[in-house]
Formats: sequence, structure tokens, C-alpha cells
Amino acid sequence: MAGIAAVGRPAETQARAAAWMRGRSPDRAERTAPRKGLAQRGVNYDTVREVWKPAFVRREIRAIRRDLHCNAVILLGDDLRRLEFAARCAADEGLFVWFEPRQFDKDAAHTLRFLRSVARTAERLRRRHPGVGLSMGCELTIFMSGLVPGRTWEERAANLRTPAGKGYDERLNAFLVRAHDAVRPLFGGRLTYTSGVWESVRWSRFDVVGVDLYRDASNEATYVRDVRALHRFGKPVVITEFGCCTYRGAEKRGGEGFSIVDWTREPPVIPDGYVRDERVQTRYLTELLDIYEAEGVYGAFVYNFINTDTPYSPDPRHDLDMAGFSLVKVRANYARTGRFEAKDAFRALARRFATGA
Repeated sequence: MAGIAAVGRPAETQARAAAWMRGRSPDRAERTAPRKGLAQRGVNYDTVREVWKPAFVRREIRAIRRDLHCNAVILLGDDLRRLEFAARCAADEGLFVWFEPRQFDKDAAHTLRFLRSVARTAERLRRRHPGVGLSMGCELTIFMSGLVPGRTWEERAANLRTPAGKGYDERLNAFLVRAHDAVRPLFGGRLTYTSGVWESVRWSRFDVVGVDLYRDASNEATYVRDVRALHRFGKPVVITEFGCCTYRGAEKRGGEGFSIVDWTREPPVIPDGYVRDERVQTRYLTELLDIYEAEGVYGAFVYNFINTDTPYSPDPRHDLDMAGFSLVKVRANYARTGRFEAKDAFRALARRFATGA
């Protein structure tokens, strides 16, 4: 599958992709040599959604490969059957498949049980499709209970920088050791962790450095340096999430762009003053991809391909897609039709990815 996963890549990047599939890390000379494009160019695909129809999922993953021209995908989810089905669809399309299990607000024991189940599933797929990797989870200091005080992720996020949250990095890394040791005997592919920028992960046990790295007003000035600094661990770097919403000013909000929605209203409302502009998302994504390529990043994954729970509306006050990160938009009749429409960023990235740049 290495050849499929590296379609359109320069020769040196094809070699890196082949090495990845064989299960070895590129040596230091390979990591530091200048190259064009990303070895892994992909999107996040969320299996946690109200509408789940196998035909829709198969069609969407086919579009990720054939229309968007990705060669890799990160599958997010808390349901093993959904993850396995989406992974089979992605493998059938020749995509490198990253599993990212999520069990929000669950404790360590529950999280480990689910992670072991996902590892077994990932290994079964890897036996017929060598392009499979596994993340230990996503931003666990806020999304898993027990590392930081709080009943919800919002409470835990608020407690990160308080005395109550002191020592969370030590607790996180202790859990990641347990997770690694539980998973490694079950899964022979690449391992990473999807970290938040506030987390100081000890990467020595992992094959890949994985970071959710959105750009916003707070880190615009340091963003390039932040990306460059990720190479200090001496491992391939994958930006596991980056993305932008679809309205003027969203580029300054980064990962918080969704927060403009007033969810206390029924139906939810976009306050007055926000203007839909798909070009904002396009500029943001292409600028960050330029940075990643210049800084020798191994792979980058846009968040996200589709969000079926935030439909587009011609009425700006009810255009939830405006406050979404997806590359395609759906309408209120999605559950019946399964139809989605490419946004401006989709078309721009498809042109870029088709040439391997």
C-alpha cells in the first residue's frame, strides 16, 4: 500500500512513506533534508454524529481520497464498530489510517479498556493494510477525567492553570506510559498521542510527535517558531489538528471559532455582526500548509472533513456551518439525502493535494 499512500509524491517523500509503512523511522538525514510537500496530507473524520449511514460514510471517505486527494485520514470516535467500518472504507481507498479513540469524561480504567479494544481492531486491519497508526487519545488532560479536577471538560480546562491542576503533566505522562505498555503488545504499527499545546509530553516511547496546533491571535507571532520547535524531539512531526471556521474574523479565533454560536437558543443562533466568508478558511489553511512544508512537518490533518450536525442555512442567524471547521457543508436535509457541497477551501486543497504540494 505504500505506493498508493504516496501517489503524486516526489521520490524522496515516497521513500519516507515506504519506510513508514515498513515500521521504521526515517533517519536524521532524511528528517532534516529539504523536501517538497507533506508525506501525509489528510483530514480528520469524526464518526461521532447523529446521522450514521454506511452508504454515506463510504461516499464521504471516497471523496476524501478521490476528490480531495488526501493520502491519509484520522478517524475520531467513541464507538468501536463505527471506527472499524470507517477504517475499512479508508483502507479500501488506499488511505493511511490513524485511529484516534475518544471516551470523553471517562476515567483512566474505562479509557484503557476502550484503547485496548481499538488496538486489537487496528492490528487486524494492519495485517492486510500496513498503513495503520494509533493515537493514545486526544488532549486527555481535559477530555479524560482524573488528570485535572472537574466534572466536565470545560471545568477541567478552567482548572489547568489553577493550584488544583498543578502537576497535570506528570499525571498525564504516567497515564501515557500505562497506555503505551497496554497497547504495544497488541498493535505493531505506529503509535502517537494527540496532544494539546499546553501539555508537555515525554515522546520517547512514541514513534511520532502529534500536536493539535491551531493559529489564533495569541500565537500568530510565534507560530512558525512553535512548529519548528517540535523537531527537538527527533521524531516525525504530525499536526493532528489545524483548522478555521468560515466567517470574517475566524482566523483570529483559531480553535475557538465555534464559540460564537448561542446554543442557549432553540434553534441555536449566530449573533448579528458575523459575516460568512469561505475565503477566510481557505487563506488560513493554505498559509499553515505553507508553513508546515517549509518547516519539514511529516503530516498535517485539517479539522475536519464534514460536520453533519451544523448545517448551512442561507439565513445568517441560523447558518451553523459558518461556525464550523468542515471543508464541506451540508443542509438540513442531510439525513435523508447524504448530500454535501464542497466549500472554497475544499477546492483549493484539492488542487494543492492533487499535485502533491
